[in-house]
Amino acid sequence: MARIKPDPHVVEDRDQAECALAEIAALDRKLKGISTVMQESIDLAKAKASQEANPLLIRRKELADAVAVFAKLNRQTLFVGAKSLDLGFGVIGFRASTRIVQIRGVTAEMTLERLHQYNLADGIRTKEEINKEAALAWSDERLELVGMRRQLVDSFYIEIKTDSIPQKGVKA
Repeated sequence: MARIKPDPHVVEDRDQAECALAEIAALDRKLKGISTVMQESIDLAKAKASQEANPLLIRRKELADAVAVFAKLNRQTLFVGAKSLDLGFGVIGFRASTRIVQIRGVTAEMTLERLHQYNLADGIRTKEEINKEAALAWSDERLELVGMRRQLVDSFYIEIKTDSIPQKGVKA
């Protein structure tokens, strides 16, 4: 099936360019209005959903906490030879896991210092990336030395004035 391309709008002179910008401004206002109405609807829906969900979430947490206390108090009898218990509507249990924590009195900064001191770099997380903002201040020779170059980009822009827009030839 062949696609039909619309005829492009051609601007032939300054007056037509001004009219096009005025129409863009009018369209922007309409789009902003549509977006505002949509956002208000979304906000109302979120507020209503939150209002309906909060009591349910509170009750769910109360029940989950009660089951957890029950399981902890009766761990020796409920979990004989097993780490989980299959109940009609779900499974409860205890899951063993290992985590790394700081020794009391030792800060993360102290640990980092020791990792560097003992050359244990695999214990340090780093993310290296090119800092192009800093490179903007470098000379062209320095950029070339590291395999980069400065490139001038000329990009077109349109700034729509929102305070006074000529209404000549515009249908809003």
